[in-house]
Amino acid sequence: ATSSIRRKAQWLAKMPGSTIENIRGNINTRMKKMGESNWHAAIFAAAGLERINLRPQNAIELNWMLPAPAQGAIVVVCREEDIPVRDRCSCLNDDHTAVCTRMEREFLRILLGGCSTPISAWARVVDGMIHMDGNIAMPDGSALVSVSQQFTLSEAEGKGHQLGSDLLKKGGQQIIDQLKHA
Repeated sequence: ATSSIRRKAQWLAKMPGSTIENIRGNINTRMKKMGESNWHAAIFAAAGLERINLRPQNAIELNWMLPAPAQGAIVVVCREEDIPVRDRCSCLNDDHTAVCTRMEREFLRILLGGCSTPISAWARVVDGMIHMDGNIAMPDGSALVSVSQQFTLSEAEGKGHQLGSDLLKKGGQQIIDQLKHA
């Protein structure tokens, strides 16, 4: 069970023929529904379960499933001319997170994606290198196109845009066209 179109599409692309039930509500409600159902599993964001200390001991990490672009990123906005507030907030900024989030959003923007389009992206810094993966899928999992690249932090500028363009050329544009006419 999941309520995420993106998670459903990725699951069905990997596990065709599965039946996906829609599950709504807050985490506690979803966990209760899971316990009361005859479902084999429910897909949750691990960070959400861990944040409130509800991750079950028998949870399985789906390390092949990518998150929504910029999922979990937090931003503080203040007026540009309010220098004291900007200075106080600057200590909250993590440069690597800012670079990765910008790349994921560029990727999403080039694909013209919104909440109802199964687009995933994850950029992260590992040992000084940025690793970025992204995909787009048909909601029924019948097609999924992926891209993956690794590069240095100094090469990050425009990489989200480039990977989005690469994905479109690899077959992502066909998925977008099908979604527009569905």
